[in-house]
Amino acid sequence: MHNISTITKSSPTMKSWFVKMSLPLVLLSMMLLAPQVNASNVTADSPAAKKETVNRINAIQRDLTSIRQQTLQENPELAEQAKQLENDFKKKADEIGYEPEEFITKAQEIQEQVRDTSLSEEERSELIQEFAAAKQKMAEQRQAILDDKELMAKQDQLQEDMLVAMKAQDPKTEQLV
Repeated sequence: MHNISTITKSSPTMKSWFVKMSLPLVLLSMMLLAPQVNASNVTADSPAAKKETVNRINAIQRDLTSIRQQTLQENPELAEQAKQLENDFKKKADEIGYEPEEFITKAQEIQEQVRDTSLSEEERSELIQEFAAAKQKMAEQRQAILDDKELMAKQDQLQEDMLVAMKAQDPKTEQLV
């Protein structure tokens, strides 16, 4: 039996890459699926109430992670589906030249250079423009991935299959999500 950790254990860089690639997609999914909050209904919570809320959220995340791991162990076809999706994301990223590590390295270099007090304002401005262009390129590449209907359909299918399997694995999943 395999879970996503054992599948990616042989390739930790693949797991890291998948996390980097999937994070924007997960965040987007959370924003789209999260219930809308009416600002007038939100009150300023006390620090104790905020801490309680954070603890409750962490407990829910731990429970869901545990259920997900059990589900992957019991359903190796889901683990294989996740691995295939990861490969598809990597292939698409390679096709469009999406390299977040390269961007991060470049951004750090620019940040160090901008701090150099011997730079003229013109040189500093050019570096800032270079960073803005690199940031825009990354955004466009990320959007190209999100615009890939086939890839997004595979991700949606995996999420749906995983949720169904998690509910079958542990009925309290319905309450947790």
